[in-house]
Amino acid sequence: MYFKFRNPKKVDIVILDNECDSLLLDYIIKNEFSYKIVESKIDTIFVSPSIIFKIIKNIIKVKNQEKNILSYLYRIYLLSMINLYNPKIILTYLDNSSLYHWLIRNDHDMRYMAIQNGIRQKFEFDILEKLIPVKINHDFFFCFGKYDIDFNKRMGFKSNESIPCGSLKLGISDLRRKEIIKKYDICLLSNYKKRKNISKCSITREIEENNILLDEHIKHYCQSNSKSLIIAIRSKNTEEIEYYKSIYGDDVCFSSGLIESYSSYDASYQSEVTIAYQSTLLLEMLAVGKKVLHIDFTNNESMFNYDAPIKYSFTSYKEMESKLNNIHDMKIQDYTELTKKQRLYVMNYNSKNPPHQIINNKISFILNNKNYVH
Repeated sequence: MYFKFRNPKKVDIVILDNECDSLLLDYIIKNEFSYKIVESKIDTIFVSPSIIFKIIKNIIKVKNQEKNILSYLYRIYLLSMINLYNPKIILTYLDNSSLYHWLIRNDHDMRYMAIQNGIRQKFEFDILEKLIPVKINHDFFFCFGKYDIDFNKRMGFKSNESIPCGSLKLGISDLRRKEIIKKYDICLLSNYKKRKNISKCSITREIEENNILLDEHIKHYCQSNSKSLIIAIRSKNTEEIEYYKSIYGDDVCFSSGLIESYSSYDASYQSEVTIAYQSTLLLEMLAVGKKVLHIDFTNNESMFNYDAPIKYSFTSYKEMESKLNNIHDMKIQDYTELTKKQRLYVMNYNSKNPPHQIINNKISFILNNKNYVH
């Protein structure tokens, strides 16, 4: 913990938490605006008459609804510190952060922007609701597609302005994508979870059981149908790699597992069909015209609740095999026509007007328009 006996330096934008901060800085901020990255886990305490005054003012203004008084004071300090940075915009890549939404509810002077960084599922909020009240209230929300706008309405979440523009990572991956030759029939997107992270929660067990069944069936499918396979792993974690080798054998092909190289995207582009259980990348690949299939044996509508032809619920291996062969053998023109409506609904992506450009334009407009700033 550091103490600084001065006020924070004023900036145009405060980035809340450093989640994928390089993407935000390199493709959205781009040296066009002054900024400060503020971690939700505070490591610096500013001490000055101004911040003491601001803390007292915010304590008077913001009613304590926290169970823990220290949590309340922590949030009050964070809000007060951000106030003294005096940004016009708070930007985050953690669109489901409870702290971010607390700031929105209790501050009406700054504009808040959240970029969706993954699929949002009902069961996640159901679990969270058991721990803390879930109050999602966006200011500006850059989401994947209209599906997410409708999902938020169904959940009772609020938004001043939702902008369906696709996935930020997909747009950036497109910038670096070279011509790729297909090498594999199937790309399996890893959904590996460390065994120690599998709790007694029934929904977590249900997910794990589906993952195990999926791996067993895909192994059988590839062997029975002479299909080549690459597994897009989540990391270079030895435990994850050994798990898949125990199922598929030592000769199975893996992506590099390097997130910064977009290796999972490359593995998917190199394959005829991308399959997974609960993966954002499925929607991203669908958006760029790739064949995808979400394989689900749970029939639980609170998880990955998308319609066919993205998601299918199966009750047997034979059903899965038939559908997977059907998609694999389908002409891409026919598949594109089949998925056209659903594709735009879940991922409103346009490579000629990618998300990072849309967000940059919105920031520029707000910073240069007095009607949008305090």
